Amino acid sequence: IQGTIRPHTIIILPNTRGMELLLTYEDEGIYIDIYGHFTKETVLQWGEMPASVAYLQSNQVMGWGEKAIELRSVETGNLEGVFMHKKAQKLKFLCERNDK
Repeated sequence: IQGTIRPHTIIILPNTRGMELLLTYEDEGIYIDIYGHFTKETVLQWGEMPASVAYLQSNQVMGWGEKAIELRSVETGNLEGVFMHKKAQKLKFLCERNDK
């Protein structure tokens, strides 16, 4: 990527003793270890550019885009759910509260 990169979040992957991370930026995410080496060849690819990204306790990552909210597996990056919405909003924070 040339130019500026818009980061979203750094997620410490479960069951890795804090040694592996999912870095989300722009419309994708990469899996690396704490030394900056790739741990998976898989790239998490959002369907649309998210304005906000959050980690959920259900081992999912949620991305809020202009037209939809996508739920993806933290482990694989696979799409697990999509919620369409009509009103685009830029959120300062996107988070989970009481398992919701």
